[in-house]
Amino acid sequence: MISSSSDEYARNPVRSDFWQTDRYHEFQADWQSGYCSNVIDGTTEVFLSGLTIELSGLLDSVPADQRGLLARSLSVAGDPDWIPALEARNLCFSVVNPMSASSWLMEQARLGFIVARAVKAEMKRAGHDDHCVWSEREWDVPVWFWEHFTKGTSSRQSWETGQFSGRGRSPNGSGELVLSGLYFHAPTLRRMTGHTDQDPTDEPQIVEETGRKGRRPGYDWFAATSTIWGKLFRNELQPPPENQADIEKALIDLLRVGDKEPGESTVRPYAKYIFEEYEKP
Repeated sequence: MISSSSDEYARNPVRSDFWQTDRYHEFQADWQSGYCSNVIDGTTEVFLSGLTIELSGLLDSVPADQRGLLARSLSVAGDPDWIPALEARNLCFSVVNPMSASSWLMEQARLGFIVARAVKAEMKRAGHDDHCVWSEREWDVPVWFWEHFTKGTSSRQSWETGQFSGRGRSPNGSGELVLSGLYFHAPTLRRMTGHTDQDPTDEPQIVEETGRKGRRPGYDWFAATSTIWGKLFRNELQPPPENQADIEKALIDLLRVGDKEPGESTVRPYAKYIFEEYEKP
């Protein structure tokens, strides 16, 4: 099925004769913007704006054993610049207490500092859970979702599965909005959390400066900062840290291997974030 739309909530099926070739007029299309025009029956000029092609129609055109791979290749799930919600939250452990990482990440999204995309979004009218008002795939999550659909009393977030849902008011009315397969833009998030673009997302690291003898080993900052937070939670850092320098020393001691250890300037950014969060009442 092929459809056109003037906005994300209205769908108007395209007549099949729109695609027929008129010998006296040239079919025009800008596939990047979704704009098309053609002449029907030699008399009626039709313009389409915001043309979309239903994914199921594309999948039906290929063998069944290839449909999953095709669907993923066309999705944010197959784009290396986007990472799942759980992985995105884990990246935040280097800058905030892991217990606060979820709320910190959603607050950055409310401010517009980090963007997210959902494999599927469904809007259901309030009071009619089985009635879907609209459905979108590969939906760029707007700021108003984080502002109005993530309140603690009327929302649910599953970071493990990437499903976020909540009740609130959108620009087009109130209802329940359900996002499935939520992904965050990795390059933006890595810069915000002090990781390099080359770091693997499952084990974020920052590589030490290159010296005359070549590149020194990298450090697993995800594991290091998580360990420090665990020690703080269990009161294992004795005496309790009184300043940032105490956190820096704890990180250096933790990452020391033989006579090799990170310098103060290397651990300082991580110690700064940890101590600032630790000091909060």
